[in-house]
Amino acid sequence: MAVSRQKYVCWANDIFLSSNKSELDGRTIHLLFSANRWEKRTLMESKLRSGTTLIVDRYSYSGVAFSSAKGLDIEWCKGPEKGLLAPDLVAYLDIPPEKAAERGGYGGERYEQLEFQKEVAQHYEMLHDLTWKTVDACLPMEEVAKQLREIVMDCIANCLKGKPLTELWQR
Repeated sequence: MAVSRQKYVCWANDIFLSSNKSELDGRTIHLLFSANRWEKRTLMESKLRSGTTLIVDRYSYSGVAFSSAKGLDIEWCKGPEKGLLAPDLVAYLDIPPEKAAERGGYGGERYEQLEFQKEVAQHYEMLHDLTWKTVDACLPMEEVAKQLREIVMDCIANCLKGKPLTELWQR
């Protein structure tokens, strides 16, 4: 049975995140995740130009925040991401790591450790720019969903007015 490269890379990422057994160098991990994003860049651009709205989970900002929280230089972490498509909106679901740890399933991934999550949150703060909208993820799920729907629909409306595509960290 043939497995596409895309599925393999995603599968490899899932294995890495859910396993504490794989011990790859931090730079190697960062570059693998970045390569996965580059692999999809052309497809993403084509979809966006044809009018498709894309919602992407754990895009470049996540990779930079996690890798720099592990001790890599934040500017080095941004380097392989430069030139990828910049999002029109980053919806940042803000929740204190202590609150997240109270939720079911916490700790199942390699980096779901309270102290490390606090460090990651600080690195996300360093990356905030005008595209970021913060939603209080401690609110009831219905309220979080309502706020997300509003900010996403506002963003889509602005993009429909002809907002050009931009690239990450090229401004």
